Parts: sequence; structure tokens; C-alpha cells
Amino acid sequence: MKSIMDRIKESGRVFVFGIAGDSGSGKTTISRGIRRILGEEMVATFSMDDYHSLDRKQRKERNITPLHPAANHLDLLADHLAALRRGECIDKPVYDHSIGAVHETVPFGPAPVIIVEGLHPLYTERLRSLIDFKIFVDPSRSVKRLWKVRRDVGERGYDPTQVMAEILQREPDYKLYVDIQKIYAEIVIKIQDSRFIQTALQAGPEIDWYSVRLIMQILNQPVSEVDLTIDLSKILHRSEHEFSIEFQRDDYYGKNVGIMTVDGEIHQSMIASLEKKLGDALGTNAVISDRRQEYVNAIGLAQLILTWSCVEKLEYLLRARDR
Repeated sequence: MKSIMDRIKESGRVFVFGIAGDSGSGKTTISRGIRRILGEEMVATFSMDDYHSLDRKQRKERNITPLHPAANHLDLLADHLAALRRGECIDKPVYDHSIGAVHETVPFGPAPVIIVEGLHPLYTERLRSLIDFKIFVDPSRSVKRLWKVRRDVGERGYDPTQVMAEILQREPDYKLYVDIQKIYAEIVIKIQDSRFIQTALQAGPEIDWYSVRLIMQILNQPVSEVDLTIDLSKILHRSEHEFSIEFQRDDYYGKNVGIMTVDGEIHQSMIASLEKKLGDALGTNAVISDRRQEYVNAIGLAQLILTWSCVEKLEYLLRARDR
């Protein structure tokens, strides 16, 4: 039986995933996980930062943040997504964070799967119509601030005081223009501090434990051949770390959803079979969990479940095309 990736190649279609959320919310971590398991050669990703219409100086002069739609080329992004879906290459702008401006364009795409991540991929009706699978990443304020400071200070060389001032300045625009997009997402990923935080602190300051809630729209589509199974007997007998998993049905902005909450850490052996099933279905040998660590935290497990949902959606889209 042909793998999903082989069927996508043969179809000649381009599938677009959109990952929305605030700056420093973990969008890139999620997209890397999807790309790793789908296959690096099958996926092309880019950030909406490249579509800023105002540079840092202009935004300061106009007292406008990057979260305001007027500070971004949303129509150009839609034009480029439409071209990529047609299998065409685009001249994508490149935003340089060191100078705070777009300074060049580069050839980009196409690829069987395109992932666009950023502040506004779900903001307009036209953008939403061009995206096949819509994801929103929604960490708590405390987690988001920690991650943004860690990234902007550690990776981009910003001053910590400047970063915190910018976070506070941006919050009204986040609520007005970014947060609202989660009502259009098929999956919302909420991340907050683990309720096992004391255990995590005892394990060491480098331990990142979180509670992750996946709010997944329940779609009327055939069940995938890839079963989502976790071996409970292994959890009971082999887990030395605290771990919890919960599921409930609910209504979320008028949509019928399933809500799965995972917390703590789980041993890799407990999810090995699911990783293998996903790899077999996709025709890849990639895995989501970090093999440098014996245990997988809630974010790693959430990435695995999210990728399973991506596989479900890809299978559904391929079947819809064949009908």
C-alpha cells in the first residue's frame, strides 16, 4: 500500500498548513515537529515576519505594532499562497530581525506541503480559504513571556528591559487582531505551567514541564487507518515520572470539539508504537520525540498527537480529491 507522502507526490497537489499565534508562542517548535515527521524534503516553511509592510523605524514613528494588520502585506501573502498552491515559485521577501526591515527577496517553493507560521495567517477570509489545516498556538501569559524573553534576548540579542516593554505594548493589539483568529482554527494548542511543577523543580531547573490542552474540532470524516493508541499497562508499570491525560467533549465557539489535556512527562517506550505507525503511514523513519531524552514532555506528546491529526486531514483531503 502506498504511503501518504507518495500519494501526495503523485497527486501533484500542494497542501498548506497555517500556524497562528503571538510572537514567541511556540509556533516554530510546532512547525519543526510537523516538518520532521512529514519529511524535510516534503515540507517548506516560512514566517509571516517576512511580510511586514513597515520596518521597525516606521512602526515606531507611527506608534503601531507588528500585530496590527496594517503593518503587514496580507494581500501579498494571499497572492503568494495562491501561487504556491498552483505549484509556482514565488519571490518571497526576507525580514532581517537584526536591522528590523525587509532587505531582499529570495526564490521560494513550491513543495508538497507548505507551512506558514505567524501573527495573521487566519486573519482574512481569503487567507483562510487558501489554508487546508488551521492551527492556533495559545500559551498562557507567563509561559509566553518566558519563551519570548528567552528567544529575543538569547537568540536575537535584544535588551531584556526592551523586550518586556514591548510585550506590554503589544498586548492590546494581540487581543484585537491575533487572539480572535483561534475561532477559525481546527486545533487550538493551549500551554500553561504544569500542575506537577514542584516535582519538575526538584528534578532540576533545566526541566521544562507543561500542561498542554489540545482543542480539536471533530470533523465528519472517515476514521484514519492510523490508530492513536497509548499502552496504559506500560504507563502503570514503567513510568517513574508524574503524568496525566484527560479527554472531554465540549462546544468551542460554536464548534463540536474534543479536548485532550496532557501534563508531565511520559517514557518514550509508551509512544514508540504510535510513532512507528505514523512513520509507516507517511513512508518516513522520522520521529517527533527527542531521542536525546528518555522522557517526552507534554509538548512533545502534543506534537505527536498534532501530527496524527495532520495525517488524518491529509488522508481526508486526498480521499476527497479521488471521489
